Amino acid sequence: MARQLGPVIERLSIFPERTNVQFVLLDRQNLEVQIWERGVGYTLSSRTSSCAAAAVSRKLGLVDPRVDVQMPGGVISIKLDSDYEVLMQGPACRVGRYWLDDEALVGGCE
Repeated sequence: MARQLGPVIERLSIFPERTNVQFVLLDRQNLEVQIWERGVGYTLSSRTSSCAAAAVSRKLGLVDPRVDVQMPGGVISIKLDSDYEVLMQGPACRVGRYWLDDEALVGGCE
């Protein structure tokens, strides 16, 4: 769904700066989130999106204080307290190795 509707919603005129789009399916302990990130496209996972989806779902009374957020890129566990402060736990892994050219560390552009 995110791949089909995400680019359309991202560019609606009511979002002059464009917007991120999330689709959420849920039960009381689980969210399944699909993400279309503005300017990027379909995204396998996002810590920010998973926390936002959990907080909004909790605010609406749709999920318990602890919820697992399932995304194509993995699962993140989220706990929300009564003030909607978020504790997020999940795996971390290396996805690549990168080098920056020394010029990238020099301030300013010419």
